[in-house]
Amino acid sequence: MEEVQIAFEQGDFDAALIELDADGKGEAKLPYLFERGLITHYGDQFDESNRTFELAEITSDDLYTKSISREAVSLVTSDNLRAYAGTQYERLLIHYYRAFNYVYLNMPDDALVECRKASRLLQFYADADENYEFVGAAFIAYLSGILYEWAGDWNDAFIAYRWAERAYKQYEEALGIPFPQEVGESLVRLARQLGFREEFERYAAIYGKPSERDPDSGELILLYETGFAPFKIEENIVFPILKVDPIVQEDADRDEKRVREYGRTLMGRRNRRYKEIEIEYLLRVAIPAYRSNRPSIVGIDADTAYGGVSGVLVEDIEAAAMKTFESELPTIMLRTVVRGVLKYLSFRRANQEGETLGRLVNLLNVATESADTRSWQTLPNKILLVRMRLPAGTHNVTLSFSNRTNRRVKTDTLKDVVIQKDDKTFLNYRTFE
Repeated sequence: MEEVQIAFEQGDFDAALIELDADGKGEAKLPYLFERGLITHYGDQFDESNRTFELAEITSDDLYTKSISREAVSLVTSDNLRAYAGTQYERLLIHYYRAFNYVYLNMPDDALVECRKASRLLQFYADADENYEFVGAAFIAYLSGILYEWAGDWNDAFIAYRWAERAYKQYEEALGIPFPQEVGESLVRLARQLGFREEFERYAAIYGKPSERDPDSGELILLYETGFAPFKIEENIVFPILKVDPIVQEDADRDEKRVREYGRTLMGRRNRRYKEIEIEYLLRVAIPAYRSNRPSIVGIDADTAYGGVSGVLVEDIEAAAMKTFESELPTIMLRTVVRGVLKYLSFRRANQEGETLGRLVNLLNVATESADTRSWQTLPNKILLVRMRLPAGTHNVTLSFSNRTNRRVKTDTLKDVVIQKDDKTFLNYRTFE
């Protein structure tokens, strides 16, 4: 994967694809499909990207369903040996990239299908977990509003912008994404266009009345993706099994319910101190954890002969990934601890037959304990949006990129960007620093 990432960062997507295929050719494993779908997207192979992402969607849905129905069986199987089903947020982003592929293929109806599928997936997560916090909902709703407008579906665009407004405000503090003012301005503009008088007055009082638009103008929609998503590392945790624990005092068995209950007991001992004389065994388990991978470039400005605008943050993939992982961690932790308890029980049985056999089993248990650190590695860290009204015609758009101290660190010019009257021109741009 290292060679893939080097070529990817250099913008040599053909070479990245060759390296990826050489590393995992013929495999339908989800991490491979994630990476291949995104690399072909950036390489302008939009049909191939969609085919790959469709297979990733089918595979992830199937694996996610099986991971729920076979949870008990998986207790004895290392997470590394289980087929990777992807995180909730990774599965959601499939639809973002598929929608953009369809935009570039000028297939608005198909792009909207992806928006609806993303919304249904969010609802599925919410139905399955009452504590699900709709991570990613704001960005998906905002993008959906823009795409519905592009397709001329004003009513659904208005509904999508309303969802975006609600979600951005609800999770502004949790995810650190300031409310994008353009969402509010879009609500005002569409409420007036649709003749929704009450909604127009209410939103205009909050966001101000919309400025008049040149009827001969169009809009540039540029999604800027920066950096790489956070990566997973292995974290080792030690849980004390005490001499007074029933599982130690009684004959060891593999009763699922009993082992699960004891696993929860052990989880409650995390970070607690015990005297050495109280401890029967120190159970080491390995769990995944995210390490922050914030980019050095965090801002973008777009300038033309007709003026310029600054990009606004619309999605923080690092924050979203960590938030969804936080909600999934208790299940991962319990599964890992229970598997560790089962290993301990096998060690006890072996040790009763002889110390040498016990040591061998214990060494094997330690050697096979590793965390599942698989993830979609080529995802960006943040997504910023530039929305810019321009006269119909051809424009050169100069992009200026800034670091965390707001110092300009690089520029690039997009030449001959075509803006059509009363239409939207979509572009995306990626940096890796």
